[in-house]
Amino acid sequence: MNRAELATAARASVGYVQKLEQGHADNPSAAVVDRLADALGSISVERQHLHDLAGVQRGDQTEPTRLQEVTSVQREAADGLHPSLAAYVDEGWNVLYSNAEYRRVFRRITEVGNVLTWFFFMPESKAVMVEWEHEARLTVAWLRALMARRPGNPVFDEVLDMLSRSTEFVRMWKLQEVILGRHKPHFLVHDLDRGRRVELLAQVYPIPDPSQEMQLYLGIPAR
Repeated sequence: MNRAELATAARASVGYVQKLEQGHADNPSAAVVDRLADALGSISVERQHLHDLAGVQRGDQTEPTRLQEVTSVQREAADGLHPSLAAYVDEGWNVLYSNAEYRRVFRRITEVGNVLTWFFFMPESKAVMVEWEHEARLTVAWLRALMARRPGNPVFDEVLDMLSRSTEFVRMWKLQEVILGRHKPHFLVHDLDRGRRVELLAQVYPIPDPSQEMQLYLGIPAR
């Protein structure tokens, strides 16, 4: 689809579409975003991403925050979820706290303290993750989607500065994929201590307290 075809389908002028492409169109309305999403045949996640990006222009975004604090009650809850793997992670995929099983299976992840840094800088990640490429791409695409929601968050700057040193991360980042969620609910890991594959059901739960911008990650062993 060329620029004129997109403008016609979205009921906008060619000049306005050109300004959008060049970053010179301020405050695109929700209606315009929806028409563009319809014209591009966007799936729901892509549509949401367009609205998030437009929200940056409108100034709708919440104030950026730094690393979150995990309470003693939350730590106790994560520890009590054994034998499931449990961890609190923030929007930059920093591991704020994890239970012993999470640390055991995702070997050395607490040394780097970030899921993506573990993927791209720790050789153990490729030994643990059976579908390393799929899981790494998913996490990169999820990071891109989250960054659009809170673009001024310094956590993202710190993470990207580190990850930019990885050629594999840069390759996946250039794909410009956007994901909020998983491509499938289950994934496989190698339990290196016990020498066997384990299927885990992945679940991610947002923390209901709006002052805590983090989520609880669970890996539940399949029975």
